[in-house]
Amino acid sequence: MNTHLKIIGTLSVISLTLFGCNLPSPTQPQDEPLAIDSPTTEPPTDEPSTTPSAEDSIKKLFSEKYDKPISEINVIITSEDDTHIRGGVSFSPGGPENNGMFLAVKENDQWKLVYDGNGAAQCDEIEKYNFPADFLEGICDPEPVAKPITETPDETMVVKVYFNNPDKDPNWEFECSNVLAVERKILETRSVALAAMTELLKGPTDAEKNSGYVTNINAGVKVQKLTIENGVAKIDFDERLEYQVGGSCKTSAIIAQIKQTLKQFSTVKEVVISINGKTEGILQP
Repeated sequence: MNTHLKIIGTLSVISLTLFGCNLPSPTQPQDEPLAIDSPTTEPPTDEPSTTPSAEDSIKKLFSEKYDKPISEINVIITSEDDTHIRGGVSFSPGGPENNGMFLAVKENDQWKLVYDGNGAAQCDEIEKYNFPADFLEGICDPEPVAKPITETPDETMVVKVYFNNPDKDPNWEFECSNVLAVERKILETRSVALAAMTELLKGPTDAEKNSGYVTNINAGVKVQKLTIENGVAKIDFDERLEYQVGGSCKTSAIIAQIKQTLKQFSTVKEVVISINGKTEGILQP
């Protein structure tokens, strides 16, 4: 009996031990997943620059000056440093008469136009802005000083202007392009070609008229643009140049007066005349 009880007790212990090994372990609380902070995207500290480009600034200046939409203005910058720009501008729709050069300077962080090819360049004013020499090529090229007056060489110079003279050239009616030079004393200037043209447009003086000189150019004609580049002088006049002008003799004389006055300078080999930007169909007989 006792022996049986011992055996049963032993078996019970073994059973409990075996079953105890298979009992589920107490439920352990699951570890919370670690919170990993997503990197915070910081807003950029620097806001995008709102400073317009030099090209956009130049377009705006032309838009304001000529009351044109910016979309119709094309600007090409050909030379640039920190404070100077040279380039070309055209207005759509294009065409040679709508093209031109320009110069701009930066003052107080703002660009401003100092020349835009509309009218003769005021080189004395442009020089104040200290443009590099190559920026001024074709706009304010050095021009030869013609026959300086010996008594005041630093203040005056002499230029030639050309007129017809029936008294000194009896054949001028058959050769209307035959023009003769007279000399004018003017204040010394680097824009000597423009100064000579200004003297031509004044017409003969009283003394010159008494000597038989006459002009075929209308009074009140204005030069709108004059440039010299690569030996070519391009000069643009207002419409008064051909107002009520007729006859091949008169138009030939006008052209000869202008061309010969400009060709006195060694920098000019060819002259292109235009009226309000147009070279075709002008000064017709």
